[in-house]
Amino acid sequence: MKNISIWDIFVSIYLRKELFIIVVALFVVSAIIYIIITKPIYNPTSVVKANVYESVPTWVADLLQQRLVPSTPVDRMASQVELIKVITPNILKNNGVNLEFKLPKKYVEVIERKTIIDTIMKKTTFKVVLKPESIFVYRKDTLMCKGTYRQEINCILFSFSLSKLKNFEKPIKGEIIYKNFPLTIDKWMKDKVKINQIGISDLIRITVEDEDAYYAKRIANRIAQAYIDYSLDEEKRLARETRERLEPFYEQASKMADSLKEIIKVLKADTIALVPYMLDFGLGSEAMAKIVERYFADQSSRNIENLEKVSRQYTSKSLALEEIGSIYNSAVSQRNSLRSLLEQTKLVEAKTVSVAKILSEARIPPKPKWPKKGIILVISTFLGLIFATIAVIIADRIDRKIITPLKLKMILTDNNAKVFYTISGLKSYIALNNIEKISSNVKIDGFETTSPDEADIYVVVLDKNMGQEELIKLVKDAKNKEKLFLIKML
Repeated sequence: MKNISIWDIFVSIYLRKELFIIVVALFVVSAIIYIIITKPIYNPTSVVKANVYESVPTWVADLLQQRLVPSTPVDRMASQVELIKVITPNILKNNGVNLEFKLPKKYVEVIERKTIIDTIMKKTTFKVVLKPESIFVYRKDTLMCKGTYRQEINCILFSFSLSKLKNFEKPIKGEIIYKNFPLTIDKWMKDKVKINQIGISDLIRITVEDEDAYYAKRIANRIAQAYIDYSLDEEKRLARETRERLEPFYEQASKMADSLKEIIKVLKADTIALVPYMLDFGLGSEAMAKIVERYFADQSSRNIENLEKVSRQYTSKSLALEEIGSIYNSAVSQRNSLRSLLEQTKLVEAKTVSVAKILSEARIPPKPKWPKKGIILVISTFLGLIFATIAVIIADRIDRKIITPLKLKMILTDNNAKVFYTISGLKSYIALNNIEKISSNVKIDGFETTSPDEADIYVVVLDKNMGQEELIKLVKDAKNKEKLFLIKML
């Protein structure tokens, strides 16, 4: 028999409700146990404004016609995100993420922990003995280090500091586990540290996940602060390199301007000052050229390259007298621009606040990231309903007795057979179709039961004691008669 409906499934679930409830309850109880035993994971988040703007203008390189002046890349957020990822492993090392402290949290708290040597590849366990006023750390039976509470204790491979929360008299034992450092850092970077840009803004989100909310908060804030400190140092470094590279150009521009000033001074000198030269050469343009040439000869002891260059150009007539003033003004302008930029670089070197800054420090969120109790319970209930339905279907296949419509329709091959779930529904069908003679395996009140050969229809009333073989025999006895099946719901 085909045409299994949703209603058939619901009826089958109802008739096997004990099994269905047990399976659903099993899933829900498992979810509750998981929520209880799972340690909550917190994800404090800090937000920083990235340093993607110029600390030194890029037009300096064009001004000098050389690519010698470094400058911060403009609008390159991806590079800043990668920069934070490069900084992060060192912060994780300085916060000892590969160190696991198995100490009674009721009595002591880990204030600081730091990995000193990061080349250890194997897992190493150290024994810790806490006494009322002192702390001892052993590797096997060898004393590694000792100290007091709230004091940094250096154990060669790592250092740590503990705070005593509650007084105790007898020694307390614990462990410090040094995990494989490279693998631990890789795992933290992959699973616990998330660094990404917020939308298309110049903001970067730094999220750290851990079971210890205070520890995660501390690492997130320290990563953010390390980026700010690095950005400030980088700005100062770029400014210093720029200044060191600009100074020779500034000196050259200053010498050029001073040299041209000396030339103009000579050419515009008082007539009395030029008498010795005019007596020899006269006042023509050729004479003025000779004046300049003689002047440079007298100034040869100064060894000024720019003066010699102008002298040769002027005396060879490749540089006109009136052009010298224009060249001088250009040299002065260049010198002033370079002086302004040098002053700017000095200001950047002296600054104490970076362009990058922390906009939001990490705080412990009011609720853990995981486990999400509501979602887990909803999912577990949904899965419980699915698997409970499957369990009902499997139970129908295994059970030899026929108590559900699913089991009945799996066995029957007659598509004309009809299934009823109440006696009133069965009687209404018989009355509406004016059926007078029925044959049934159980007497039905209000109807006269006859033999299968004389009956118009054959009614089979199912109960929990009817097996598969008995049903098949009844169906054969009914022969080709229309068959009605009544499944008792109660």
